[in-house]
Amino acid sequence: MIITRKWLEKYLDLSNITNEQISVCLNSLGFEVEQEIDYAKLNTKLVIGHIEEVDPIEGTKLNKTKTRIGENKYVTILSTSRNIEEDKFAIVALPGAKLANGLELENREILGITSEGMFCGFNEIGLPNSVLTEAEQVEVYYIDSIFKNMDEMVGKEISEVLNYDDYTFEVDLTLNRSDALAAKQLVKEIANYFDLQINHSEHKIKYEKSSESINIEVNKKVEEAVNTVSHTFIGLKNTNTPFDSSHDVWLKHSNVKSTENKFENIANMATLISGQPFILIDAEKVNGELTLTKQIIDEKELVVLKSNKDIVNILGLKTEEKFKVTESTNTMLVVMLNLDQITMRKQQKNLNISNVDTQRYAKPLNPNLYDQGIEELVTILNEYKMIEDVQKVVTTIQKQNYDNVYSITLEKVKDILGIEITIDEIISLFRTLDIDISVKKSELTFTIDKNRTDIYGKNDLCEEIARLYGYDNIIEQPLEYVSFKKTKNLDKKLKDKLSDYLVGAGFNNIKTYSLTDIESNKTWNLFKVKDPVVLMSPLSSQRETFRNNLSKSMIETIIFNANNGNKSVKFFEMADIFALNGFRQSNLCFGVSGEAISDSLNQVHIKSNYAYISSVLMSILDLYRINTSNITFEVNEKVIDEIHPYINAVIKHKNKKVGFIYKLNPAFESANKIHPTFICEVNLNLLLEIADKVHVTNEVSKFQQSTRDISFELKNEVSFDSIVKAMLKDLNYLTNYKVIDKYSDDEMNKQNISSLTVKLTFNSLDHQLTEKEINDDFERILSNLKKLNVKVR
Repeated sequence: MIITRKWLEKYLDLSNITNEQISVCLNSLGFEVEQEIDYAKLNTKLVIGHIEEVDPIEGTKLNKTKTRIGENKYVTILSTSRNIEEDKFAIVALPGAKLANGLELENREILGITSEGMFCGFNEIGLPNSVLTEAEQVEVYYIDSIFKNMDEMVGKEISEVLNYDDYTFEVDLTLNRSDALAAKQLVKEIANYFDLQINHSEHKIKYEKSSESINIEVNKKVEEAVNTVSHTFIGLKNTNTPFDSSHDVWLKHSNVKSTENKFENIANMATLISGQPFILIDAEKVNGELTLTKQIIDEKELVVLKSNKDIVNILGLKTEEKFKVTESTNTMLVVMLNLDQITMRKQQKNLNISNVDTQRYAKPLNPNLYDQGIEELVTILNEYKMIEDVQKVVTTIQKQNYDNVYSITLEKVKDILGIEITIDEIISLFRTLDIDISVKKSELTFTIDKNRTDIYGKNDLCEEIARLYGYDNIIEQPLEYVSFKKTKNLDKKLKDKLSDYLVGAGFNNIKTYSLTDIESNKTWNLFKVKDPVVLMSPLSSQRETFRNNLSKSMIETIIFNANNGNKSVKFFEMADIFALNGFRQSNLCFGVSGEAISDSLNQVHIKSNYAYISSVLMSILDLYRINTSNITFEVNEKVIDEIHPYINAVIKHKNKKVGFIYKLNPAFESANKIHPTFICEVNLNLLLEIADKVHVTNEVSKFQQSTRDISFELKNEVSFDSIVKAMLKDLNYLTNYKVIDKYSDDEMNKQNISSLTVKLTFNSLDHQLTEKEINDDFERILSNLKKLNVKVR
């Protein structure tokens, strides 16, 4: 779901609210913002131009145009576009302009004629081809406006007519919040978060007495799947009014491809806002009767709307050409349906399409959206002054009426959430969400917004209170079961699993002294622990303070083993570090020196390397069920002498310092006669804090997965983790990746580079991948690596 700032500003005063704040708002409310685009920053010097003269240049595909760009201001523009016409308003990029496609414009001389700019299509200024028609991908875009006098707009920035300089938020909706497929639900959420008033439209529909009628029969084949059938008739006038270009841009910003039929575009707009799909039919083309049924088409059973034997509409697609609403339509029949989601998910799969309508047919939305749907449709049609009259909505089937009144006591809320909260505080959380609360003593009765089909009882109410209260504001506490008088020790269970994993991976568990000397404590204070605990009467200068890290002890153990002939080791230690004022932190340190994997029987010998130590770290993060997309690695060039100045990183989770991963300095390794050594130390308390403590079982694909291996060269100071996100950007079917080998020969060592081999796994949940689909993803990886200046072997 995509919403734009300028669209939100129609309903909310956002003058004191930044885009970043809106993004934080949506994320904190459980709507993950996956991508943001600021279209205002993509281009410069784009203005509205009026093409006044077009002269074809004989023997070429060029047209010479005289284009007005202001009062008595003209430029000559040469263009090869096939749709150049006089008396059209176009987007003009002037010399000095920088376009989203990377082009920097300057005057160009062609055939002795100076071209002083260019006409732009949308794909040249930042819109992807996926939202453009085939014609729009190769032609100049012409501007139509019902809101502006275009002659007065000539020479103005395109933002004054098209709202092209919008800011978009792509929001990932969880299944339980599919109600937000009606964009107005997100308006309520944002208004509630910032305590804003919603500017409701003052337009009220004046319904006329019914003069048209139609019978919509539901065939037994679909009877059980139908929840709602409703319709209305709208008389039309001024139907030749063009589709406004600002509305067209809003659809494109919303990732919707517009069509040549403006009524379909208007229906898409109303569906995005209200969540209700519309079937628009020329009422004169049907003979007073329609049938909703199933029919086999291309060997697939589909739900269709028919008039006699003719298909009027395949649900999820637009109306068949014969029945479409056009400029010659006098009366428009609007049919609104809601069907069982399982039936419609099958329809979506059979059609192999995911558009505005199928997305909403296949999701659990309020089955009675028809009234607010018609309100939005009529509001937009009124902007075009195309409405003659509107008949009252007739609902012939209304099967489902969800219960939407639930009660809960204040004490129950406190027990479930474990927070101290008052009735007034709870009421204040639901300011603009259309959820009414009445109170009788300590019992709260909630009347839920009927669009919220995800709230069914007390637990859902508490979840909603927690969401609005702020999950981060709820202090995590271990559950207590009084009958057993002990807590469920998740920390211990995870540490036991962690220990089992490391032992299974060939690591040996070590135990070292908790006391160390003051000087090395200062040097190795990686976690910046303050106020160390210093003993008043230490046994020796080597045991005078509690340590603030495990790394130093790990390295000493590796050196001790190397001096005693054991140069290839894999160790780990879990222990607490201490400081004054009650500071206590549980850490894990693991290290590899010499060979990471040694199998003489199969002649497999892999030396310790950064890829191996980081893969162990990733497995640990996976054990704690931490989303690794939030993990970053930042090289710290100001490290102590014992650590490699480039092969090191601070591990962070959303700017919280999780730990450190590094190679020892070769000079230090040589001085202590140890092989290349890699160490990682992490804060287990923080891992537990950020761990996903709710178990989620992911759907397993029934289709055969495919793998590809790719090898590429990296400078040794560049970690794989620092490029992996950019390398795997914009992929459709990648399910897993893993570093499986690291190689360097003498020549590569001289150049300080290594070759990494990565295994890539591709799969899909809904179909067997074709070779082309896999190759498209693989080619995109190669393209991403090329942009990173990474050499593929």
